[in-house]
Amino acid sequence: MTTEAATARLITPDSSPPDTQALSAFLASNPDFLPILCATELKGVLEALLAQEPAVLADLVLPSPPDGVASLPHTQQRLWREKLARLTYKINDLSTTAENNARLDRVLHNFACALLRAADRDPNQVIALIHQHFTVDSAQLIVYDELDSQTKQLLEGWLTSSTPLCGRLNETQRQAVFGNKFPDTGSAALIAMGQKPTQPHWILALGRFTPDGFNPSQGTLFLSQIGELVHSFLCE
Repeated sequence: MTTEAATARLITPDSSPPDTQALSAFLASNPDFLPILCATELKGVLEALLAQEPAVLADLVLPSPPDGVASLPHTQQRLWREKLARLTYKINDLSTTAENNARLDRVLHNFACALLRAADRDPNQVIALIHQHFTVDSAQLIVYDELDSQTKQLLEGWLTSSTPLCGRLNETQRQAVFGNKFPDTGSAALIAMGQKPTQPHWILALGRFTPDGFNPSQGTLFLSQIGELVHSFLCE
C-alpha cells in the first residue's frame, strides 16, 4: 500500500485492516497531518452541530490540558460553567418560591372571600373558616384581657417584637395557649391582633402537630396578613 492510499484509509476507512507499516511511514514523514486533519474535520463537525443542535454544545466538556499546564481558556470556561450552575440554581429556587407564593395568595384570597360572605362575625366562625382554608391541627382565638397576669408576662417578650411568633413553644406557653389538647412536640404560630402590639385585642394561635410545621425560616408576612383579615372581620 502506498502512503497516499494509507492517507485515504485514515480519512475514509473501509472494512479491511490497514497497512500499519505504510501508515507509520506516512505519519513519520508528515508529523503535522493528524493535528491538521483533526482541526479541519472537527471544525466541520462542530459547525454542523452548532447549526442543528446548538444546545448540545452548552454541556460539552472539552479536554483539559496536561497537569501543571495553565490554560486560561479552560479556566475561564470552568468559571463560567460554575457561575451558570449557580444562576440556574437561583432561578429554580426563585421559580419555586414564586409558585409557592402564588399558591398562598390564592388560599389567602379564598379565605378573605369566605370572611366577607360569612353571616356571623364571631370567633367560632373564624375558627371554622381557618380549619376550612388552612392546614392546621389546632386553632385558638384568645381574648388577651382574659389571660391571667402570669400568662401575659410569659408572652410579653414576644409581643414587643410586633411580629408573629413561630416555632416550638415551651411547656408553660403551650399549656397557657392550647392546654392539654396540643402535643409538646408540635409547633405553633401566635398572631397578635389589635391597634397596640403590646396589648392586643386577641391572639390567634395556630398549631401543627409536626415540630417543623411552623418555623421562623418560613417568614411571617403571610401570618400577619391572616391576622389583619381576622382582626378586621371581628372589629367591623
